[in-house]
Amino acid sequence: MQICVQEDSGFIEEKNEAKFMMLKMLGRIIKKIYRSMKGKSFISCLRRELIGSRSILDLGCGKSSPIRFCSVSYAIGVDIFHPYLMEAKRKKIHDDYVLGDVRKLCFRNNSFDCVTALDLIEHLPKREGYNLLREMERVARKKIIVFTPNGFLLQNAYHNNVWQAHRSSWVLRELKNLGYKVTGINGLYILRGYKSMIRFKPKRLWKDISDITQKVTYYIPEFAFQLLCVKILNNMTERIG
Repeated sequence: MQICVQEDSGFIEEKNEAKFMMLKMLGRIIKKIYRSMKGKSFISCLRRELIGSRSILDLGCGKSSPIRFCSVSYAIGVDIFHPYLMEAKRKKIHDDYVLGDVRKLCFRNNSFDCVTALDLIEHLPKREGYNLLREMERVARKKIIVFTPNGFLLQNAYHNNVWQAHRSSWVLRELKNLGYKVTGINGLYILRGYKSMIRFKPKRLWKDISDITQKVTYYIPEFAFQLLCVKILNNMTERIG
């Protein structure tokens, strides 16, 4: 009787080990399929757009600018909120920093290869947003990159920073009319909400679904949660009047 129990225990142990190995293999297969299905990430798109730009002016850089994931020769971060700027400086995200109002740029004409406004223009009233875009074109030599929610996204002030509140909405048609090439980012609009967080549970599952829908919304930005807008500046490009 004792031997039989030992044999049963050994059999159960082998069965559990086989099940574990099978689940591990299945997990690898699912992961491989997921990687092949998921669309282009914001960071990979931003890296691609920054190729060839040796100097970057990062407006409204905040404390954790995506520029930290990109390889650039020289970057200046500008922000009006001193605590954010100091944290960005501590992290050494940029080469230099300017504490200032992006609505009053003090830089010379054509002084940077690329000027970025990543999650910035929606924090300004519409008129001030248009003025900022004009100023960006004045300061940039080659390119402007704007990243913003697709339509109005409610966001209140936090971290004792009144500038975190959203004050305007921007849509595909108006940005295209301003001469921007627009692609969709972060998957289907309906899957995300406040602060870009996934709206449904289980969040991990819906995050994966959002990543997969990115493969479609990249090419059909009107259905995307966020818009990545790029404007090339040259003699053939009409600037904002």
